[in-house]
Amino acid sequence: MGSLAILEVILENFMSYEYARIPLKRGLNIICGPNGAGKSSILLGISVAIGQSYTERSKKLSDLIRRGKDTARVTILLDNSKINKKRPISHINSDVVSISRYLKKDGRYWFEINGREVSKFDVTRIFKNAGINPDNMLVIMHQNMIEEFAIIPPEEKLKMVEEAVGFSRYREAIKEAENRLKKVIGEEEVTSNLLKSTEQILNYWKDKYEKYLEKMKLLERKSYLERELIWAQIIKYENTITQIEDKIKLKNSQLEFIKNEIIKKEEESVKLWNEYLYLKEKFRKVILENNLKEIGLVNEELDKIIKNYVNIRVDSALLNYKREKIEEEIKELYSSINDAKKALFEIKNKIDKNKIGERINTTRTISEISDELKTVNAHLLSLREIPDDTPLLYQKYLETYNELKQKIENIIENRKKLLEEIEERKKVWRNVMENLIEEINPIYKSILANVGGTGDIRISNAEDYEKAGIEITAGFRGSSPVLLGEYSQSGGERTVATTAFLLALQHHLKSPIRAIDEFDVHMDPRNREIMMNMIFSFVNENPNIQFIVITPSQISIVNNLVNIILVQNIHGKSEVIKTVT
Repeated sequence: MGSLAILEVILENFMSYEYARIPLKRGLNIICGPNGAGKSSILLGISVAIGQSYTERSKKLSDLIRRGKDTARVTILLDNSKINKKRPISHINSDVVSISRYLKKDGRYWFEINGREVSKFDVTRIFKNAGINPDNMLVIMHQNMIEEFAIIPPEEKLKMVEEAVGFSRYREAIKEAENRLKKVIGEEEVTSNLLKSTEQILNYWKDKYEKYLEKMKLLERKSYLERELIWAQIIKYENTITQIEDKIKLKNSQLEFIKNEIIKKEEESVKLWNEYLYLKEKFRKVILENNLKEIGLVNEELDKIIKNYVNIRVDSALLNYKREKIEEEIKELYSSINDAKKALFEIKNKIDKNKIGERINTTRTISEISDELKTVNAHLLSLREIPDDTPLLYQKYLETYNELKQKIENIIENRKKLLEEIEERKKVWRNVMENLIEEINPIYKSILANVGGTGDIRISNAEDYEKAGIEITAGFRGSSPVLLGEYSQSGGERTVATTAFLLALQHHLKSPIRAIDEFDVHMDPRNREIMMNMIFSFVNENPNIQFIVITPSQISIVNNLVNIILVQNIHGKSEVIKTVT
């Protein structure tokens, strides 16, 4: 980008000016004239047009309006011609840009660019992009600011230097990272508190969830026990039926055996009876024959047969009794098995086959199962208030907790990285500032040496950018250098030291337009001439820089490289009476 330059300043009803046009050029512009002539008003007009809201002359801009007038206007014409095919103000396609600021007695003001009303932001953006800040005294040093600069705290001096040389971005980068760190720390605190709160809620639902799992296990156990109880009943009746069937088989076997025995006894009984009838007939015959011997033998056989017959009949009676008992028992067993089958049928008919599931071949008794089922139901009763949506709520809080935990881990990692980033940015800031001081310090010492002084520029508290500052020391006439301050040096010495510092910075200032008002007011003629020659030398080496110097002193530098503007006040009205280029 090409560098900006002011072609002309137009003052209308501004301070002591009724109407004046002040032509400027690139290079050195010297505005001179007696005290009260209106020299400083030109620089104030430039600052006001650039966007300055407060001046050392007045806290209210309306006070800068010429007495008796309602409106003032300050206009600066900027050189916007192309340099290397680029315009300084790239978004305005004209060689000259007119920026005006109107001031009203009622406090209102507005800006115009090329006759079109714009916002203050539009104006300040143009100059900010060019590195021109009218509020930075190292860029535009108004009247009495030489004295003011000496008493500014070192921390403010450093910030002023950073802004003037374009290094503010390094400090802003640190602050930006620190602001992000504050947000991260704030977020970490909020997230930590939220995590603690969520953890408490999670622990509550974790306890509920564990009880819910216990409840589910108990319900599962209850379901199993209910199935087991049904199967135990089924198995009980199945076993009963099997046992009865086995008994029936046994009894039938016994009954068959007895029946066979009864038949045998009957057969024996008939046989014996037939033998008895035969012997009885034989006994009758032998009696008729009166065969005593034979009678005795037959009689003995009859007694034996009768005895055997009686025994067989008794055995038959006993066997029939047993038969009847077994038949009654078999009948009762059939009745029992029918009852068992009926009960089994009723059980199977009542149950839902889908609910009882696969067969449980339990060996436990119904009583044992029932006792455990009672215990399970008692436990379930104590867990009846556990909500059914407990898993959902627990999972929800668990997910939230894990998310917050992951978030806090990420935040901690971000905080760690930000701390590292901040330290790196501080290191970069220290390096650029230390390098700047290393470059300007020899120049500052050299300038002081030319006027018989000694001094040094250093950064204090460099490890803490917020407390860091620029300390300028100066000593004259053989005295040891002391910190530049309100009472450390005389007015002339403060002026010389401040001007030397300003000159040492010139090669690093970003602004293409620079101005200083009455820097030489307390200087002796020799020092004034030395400083003026240094300014001229710098501008001569940097012809694109526009340097404005205001002085009440006599000008010793007169050549075609210097634009000299003579100002005087005639009857309360300031006028440009002569311009020498």
